[in-house]
Amino acid sequence: MEVMLRCAVPDEPGRLAELAGAIGDAGGDIDAVDVVESGDGMALDDVFVRVDGPDGLRCVVENVRAVKGVELVHAGPSRGHPGDAVTRAAIGLEAILSGAMTMDHGVEALVGGLLRASRVTLDPPEKAPLGNDRVLVLPFRGRALVLHRDYRFTETEIDRARSLLRVCREAAIAVGGGLDSA
Repeated sequence: MEVMLRCAVPDEPGRLAELAGAIGDAGGDIDAVDVVESGDGMALDDVFVRVDGPDGLRCVVENVRAVKGVELVHAGPSRGHPGDAVTRAAIGLEAILSGAMTMDHGVEALVGGLLRASRVTLDPPEKAPLGNDRVLVLPFRGRALVLHRDYRFTETEIDRARSLLRVCREAAIAVGGGLDSA
């Protein structure tokens, strides 16, 4: 099975190699690494790892937690490799433009999937919860796109979501969704 490990790693020479060694020692096979953001001496990396079932995942998680200075932020199922995001966005937008998906469903699936949200809804603004680092609330066509997950949304991810919503607004106009609240 493939999992995604979000790790906060000291941004120092050899530290990512140390993390990779710990994963390999536990039997994990790294498929890809995506640098989500870096700053203040730390890098936030998504590491995509193949493990041998739940026991393999448990071993990898234990080894990662034992690496000094590394914080395991999240471990969960992978939803594709870093480069898959472009393909996923293209397929999602094509589904919206062709009418295979409604705009609402498309936005929920596209933005929620790309940000690995555990729950996504489009709510009236007055019913939307207050946002925090694990609940992202973004305006979309007169409503609130609400995304939940069990680890924080980074500023980089929030910027990507806003950019994607701008593209979806343009798609709504292109398919006749109107200019009123786009």
